[in-house]
Amino acid sequence: MLGWSFNARTADEIAALIRAMEQHRYLKEVDHRIHWSIDLALEPLGGSFAEHATTNDDLDCNLDLGSREPRLWRSASCTDVAAALDALWSPNGGKSRERLARALRDANIPRPNHKPWQSDPDEAPFPELIVLDWVLLPVDELDTERHLGALRAMENSEEEVDASEPVYVEGTPLSEAELCNGASKGIVPCAWMLWAEGPYSYCSYLFRGIARAAKLVDPPIGYRDI
Repeated sequence: MLGWSFNARTADEIAALIRAMEQHRYLKEVDHRIHWSIDLALEPLGGSFAEHATTNDDLDCNLDLGSREPRLWRSASCTDVAAALDALWSPNGGKSRERLARALRDANIPRPNHKPWQSDPDEAPFPELIVLDWVLLPVDELDTERHLGALRAMENSEEEVDASEPVYVEGTPLSEAELCNGASKGIVPCAWMLWAEGPYSYCSYLFRGIARAAKLVDPPIGYRDI
C-alpha cells in the first residue's frame, strides 16, 4: 500500500477528514470498528459507548478478551470514532485514558512495544483499538459524468490500471500507544496517514478533494510529491 500524509493534527481535523471520506462520491464501502476496551473506557460518556459497554459483561466468560476474535470489535459510525478521539486526546481526558489502560491490563493485554505513531508499517500493532477501512469504486464502475475528474486524471497520467480492482484504503493504526500517549495537549505530533492500494493518479485526485472538503490547509502528500 502507498502512504499519503495529511496535515491533520487534532481530533477535530482528523474527524473532518474521516467524514469527508465517508461523504465522497467515490466511496463503495466503509468499515469502522471499535474494540470493546474503548466502549468500556468511555462508558461514562453515555450514548453508544454505554450501550455497547453493558454487553461486555457477557464477554468475560465467553471470549478471550485478548484474542483476535472478531466479536471483540463492533461496527462504529463516524460519530463514534470522532467522539472517541476527542475524549481520549483531550487535555482533560486523563480519566478516559486511565480507564482504557486499566481495561487492557485487566484483560492481560500487554502495553504496545512501539512508541506512538512508530508502529511497524508492515505489521499493524495488536490490538488495534479503532480500525478505519474504506473501499473505493473500481475504475470500471466510475460514471463518465459523475466521476469525470478522476477519469481525466488517470487518462492524463497514462498510468496502467486494473480497471476491475476496488481501491482499498486504511487509516493510521490506532493502538493504546496512539490513543493514550500520542496526542500531547490534544495535538498529534506527526501527519495523519492514509494507506491506499490503487492507481496513484486516482488516489491523488480523490485525496486532494477530500482534504479540501475537510478544510485542511494543505493538500495531501504522496511519494511523487516528495
